[in-house]
Amino acid sequence: YSPAPLAPWAAAHAVARGLPPDAVVVEEAITVGLLLRRFVRLDRPGSYTHTVGGGLGWGIGAAVGRALAEPGRPVVAVLGDGCTLFGLQGLWSAARQNVPVLFVVMSNGVYQTVQDTYRAMGNQGVCPGTELGPLDFTQAARFFGVDAVRADSADHLGELVAGAGELTGPLLVDVPLRQ
Repeated sequence: YSPAPLAPWAAAHAVARGLPPDAVVVEEAITVGLLLRRFVRLDRPGSYTHTVGGGLGWGIGAAVGRALAEPGRPVVAVLGDGCTLFGLQGLWSAARQNVPVLFVVMSNGVYQTVQDTYRAMGNQGVCPGTELGPLDFTQAARFFGVDAVRADSADHLGELVAGAGELTGPLLVDVPLRQ
């Protein structure tokens, strides 16, 4: 693997490789989620939560809920940066309840699915409203009282995910991605 920014498949593979036994995965990373599902192998039914369509921003709250409902199981939320923007305030609840959730934000700076849809429809030009610009989710997490770190490599990301079962409170990992 190369250092960050990571290729989306490398980030997905690092998460899957690092998942602790008996982990719960809450996935709201629309494009990276497709890759993640290729790599993840979970033995316990009900260990992978995601949606096919619907509203954006449910992932953070769902991860907090899973952690409260199943104490003792590592909870890893894999989130797209666009989805995270729609539910960022859920980090306040994570901090308030001190839930041991690892929030992994895949940051590519765009609404990738919307851009892909534009291009699939033949639009090769500008995709209005899809550029998120530079975002620093580590600062946003700290604002809500959640510790945060930026992954600097796939190995670093895998190590952070592997440590999810040892968390005593929430931790957000900002993962810079290549587009």
